[in-house]
Amino acid sequence: MNKNIKLIFIIIFLLPLSYVSSFTIGDIPIQDEGRIKPLDTYARNHLLAFYGKRSISKINLSATDWLLNLVLDPEAGKNLKIFNIRNPEVVSSIFLDWSTDHKYSFNQILPGLRNQAALLSIIDEKPNNQRTTFEKQLIELSSNAMRFEEISYLKSLRLIPPNIGSEDEEWISPLEFILNGLNPDNYQNQILNSLQQYLAARMENDESAMTSSLVLYESALKNIPKNLFNIDTLKKETWLNQVNLFYISLGFYLFAFLMLGFSWMSNPNTLRKLSFLSLIIGFFAHGYGIILRMIIMSRPPVSTLYESVLFVSFIVILFALILEYFRKDGLGIFVGAVGGTIFHFIGFNYASDGDTLNMLVAVLNSNFWLATHVTTITMGYGASLVAGFIGHLYLVQSIREPSNTAYLKSVYNNMFGVTLVALFFTLFGTILGGIWADQSWGRFWGWDPKENGALLIVLWQLMMIHMRLSGLAKAQDFALGMSLNNIIVAMAWFGVNLLQVGLHSYGFDDGVAKNLFIFVGAELLFSFGMYYWSKKKSKRSISI
Repeated sequence: MNKNIKLIFIIIFLLPLSYVSSFTIGDIPIQDEGRIKPLDTYARNHLLAFYGKRSISKINLSATDWLLNLVLDPEAGKNLKIFNIRNPEVVSSIFLDWSTDHKYSFNQILPGLRNQAALLSIIDEKPNNQRTTFEKQLIELSSNAMRFEEISYLKSLRLIPPNIGSEDEEWISPLEFILNGLNPDNYQNQILNSLQQYLAARMENDESAMTSSLVLYESALKNIPKNLFNIDTLKKETWLNQVNLFYISLGFYLFAFLMLGFSWMSNPNTLRKLSFLSLIIGFFAHGYGIILRMIIMSRPPVSTLYESVLFVSFIVILFALILEYFRKDGLGIFVGAVGGTIFHFIGFNYASDGDTLNMLVAVLNSNFWLATHVTTITMGYGASLVAGFIGHLYLVQSIREPSNTAYLKSVYNNMFGVTLVALFFTLFGTILGGIWADQSWGRFWGWDPKENGALLIVLWQLMMIHMRLSGLAKAQDFALGMSLNNIIVAMAWFGVNLLQVGLHSYGFDDGVAKNLFIFVGAELLFSFGMYYWSKKKSKRSISI
């Protein structure tokens, strides 16, 4: 068993070395959406926008291969059913028959979009919040069709960097480079020639020639000023795309939960240890994914909603591992496995929107105090949610075994301890947020909705701790209060963004509201339901 554990950890630490490899076609830099990214990321994001997935598994085609095939043979690419249309009304509007697989080719949708040019022009003039669902999807389909055509003719592939010493920071496509007749630097010529050689070799299926052309391409990139991009960083991003560490960590979290469930039925010690080990491995994969993202973007790991979900789940797992280390009864494993799984699925939902490594608005990419504030306050979110999770488990356990006072007391003490940790991080995170606001906006506090949300978490936790110390809140009352604290965290984290007011009104979407209301309703129903049930159960236990 110990040898297997050592082998697993050796694999984990050696795994990162796999991206230190030869330069691939997916690593070549391209300017898109304000940053330099590898072609692999560019292809994945565009295929996701068109197809709904980052690869075409039916024909075993990666995103990069799809893009290169489109460039080399545009006519064949235009007949590939790549556009995912899930609304029958949109399909009908472009005069096509509804297909159960929802997939259509560029050549199928183009005539219908041309016939709807007048309608598209009217929709385009409307503000987005006044468009119907049908109008949003039709204008999105039209936009995707234009982007698809630009890619097929190399119009949007900004692969050629500017001249050395040029004030222009915009890269251009190979087609623009040739048509403009620009006076090229040496490395620009090398890049263009290497790309042409690679595409020619790919058409001939000459692996050796493709490899040689990529070596020349990498050599040309090394002559470009280093402040534009870093080749090793591009390789890291491509590797991160391909390996997808967060899917790996999700798999280990699910396996941990499964093994924990089996441990409740038989062989509890061995299976629980295996479950704990699985949770640890998932935690390392999860953490390494976050570290790589920080290296790639050179910023803290919680500057967007997607990143904050990843980081909060990481903090939840961290506290869960600490809890299990001291308790050794499966409680921490249960909190970590369930919490990590839920947050991963929430994160994947946000990842489906497109590039998760996109550029930030200037105020979010500003100074040291932002990094310390968002990291600290997000750790507070994670600790608060763990305390709330333990509160749920306390209420459930008080229903299952109300007479097991020793176990209930230990869970209660753990819940109170985690609450103190949560208060520490949320309090100092809020104070650091004020310092950041003073540095960025010239005032320490402005009663902004996001600021109010952070303050509300602090006040709620202070109230619960005070009620516990003064005796006003007994164990079940404290568990209820910390369970309801999850709602306050969710509102401060996601809900205030929906108000569309204040300096924090950035980085959210319409889909949050529905999911948030469902969560609040379910949390209220579960928390109060378990609380009154446990109260009733406790009275019966005392009377008996």
